[in-house]
Amino acid sequence: MTPRIHASRNESISASGRGSLTTIRQDTSRALARVVGEWDLANADALAALLDEHDRAGRRFVRLDVSAVTFLDCACLDVLVAAHRRLLAARGTLVLTGVPARLARLLRLAGLDGVLLTTSVSDLDAHPHRAAARARKPVVRSILRPA
Repeated sequence: MTPRIHASRNESISASGRGSLTTIRQDTSRALARVVGEWDLANADALAALLDEHDRAGRRFVRLDVSAVTFLDCACLDVLVAAHRRLLAARGTLVLTGVPARLARLLRLAGLDGVLLTTSVSDLDAHPHRAAARARKPVVRSILRPA
């Protein structure tokens, strides 16, 4: 019997205020968290703390939805690689889901595309009832970028 995943909405805002982390679901061995916004040296500790928290709780299978990440620098890449290695050593996995093209390019340039486990499909989009709710809302994107 597989354990049930309990809904959790533990949200933390990074110290710089430019990013947020939310644990969407978790159980005794698995966790799904969403990473939103800009992630750099200023808030890499918040990302590390979330991943460490799941590791200490025995959650060896962690999935991070990064579909809403707008910026990620090498400090955060280091955090992700360290967590990936810790979880692999514990016979677990860290999977980045919803990886946008610009983040996939960054991982390729850093030589991490063959190291980290990634997918362009978001775990949040994988649930039909959520996808249907999202499809009803029109998306309006500006053509102009702010200066």
